[in-house]
Amino acid sequence: MIDRRYFAGLAAAVVFVLAAAGFLAWRAWDGADQQAPAEPIAVNATLGPQQHLFGDPVRARVDLLLDSRRIDPDTVKIRVNFAPYRPLRPPRRVRSAAGPITRLRFDYLLSCLGYRCLPIGQRNFELRSGAVEYRSRAGRVQREEIDWPLLEATGRIPAEQLWQAQLRADYRDLGPPTYALAPRTVALVALVLAVLFGAAALILILRLLPLARLAERLGLKTVDRRTPLERALARVHETSERPKEGRRALERLAQELRRARRPELAGTASQLAWSREFRADGRLTALSGEVERLIAEGPS
Repeated sequence: MIDRRYFAGLAAAVVFVLAAAGFLAWRAWDGADQQAPAEPIAVNATLGPQQHLFGDPVRARVDLLLDSRRIDPDTVKIRVNFAPYRPLRPPRRVRSAAGPITRLRFDYLLSCLGYRCLPIGQRNFELRSGAVEYRSRAGRVQREEIDWPLLEATGRIPAEQLWQAQLRADYRDLGPPTYALAPRTVALVALVLAVLFGAAALILILRLLPLARLAERLGLKTVDRRTPLERALARVHETSERPKEGRRALERLAQELRRARRPELAGTASQLAWSREFRADGRLTALSGEVERLIAEGPS
């Protein structure tokens, strides 16, 4: 009976010791996980594969470990220049967190198909250093440099074959250029055509513009606002002492009277215009009075 109690007490003590040890180990692990790193951010940059053939894609990766209690992860930006390589797609950003530690990964897919990347045999490329920009919780903007490893590109054609192709090539000096038309002649003809087209455009613009109204508003021209009938009668008065011009003025007055639908006065004006004695027996004065009354009455 005593042996059973002793065995049960011993078993309980062992279980208690194991539970205490497990609890202490868990606290130690949890404390280590929550402990902040010495530096607020750690940067690791990789390129793969570092040795590749001409035209093959290359993956560039930037891994960041940062303390989110000292750095705002949303403010982290990567400044990189992969020249002569070019990105094949937009960068991919992956974010994960474990307690205060935040991990950011930026993936780039690069390639270079230009002449600058064409290797003869093997060629090394050293990319420009990049930078990681971030803002601390205190509001300060800081930078960390990114150092890329060396890239080694190998051509797809052996250097011996390239050398053989170069030996088959032949350089020749080109003669002076020849022209069907002399450049000076072409330039002169183009200048003349430009002047002609410009003058034609200016004439069209001047014809479309209301120059008379513009001149009147600017005070450069006095506009005659009289009606055609009034101007014709005034011309008759001006030429009353000159028979030759007076007859033409009377004929014009007759035309305006016909337009005004006064055929009787138009006939009288025509008779006076072609009578033997100009201004005979005061008929011109009577006609002028009739026309003036017509003008005073206005259009019917």
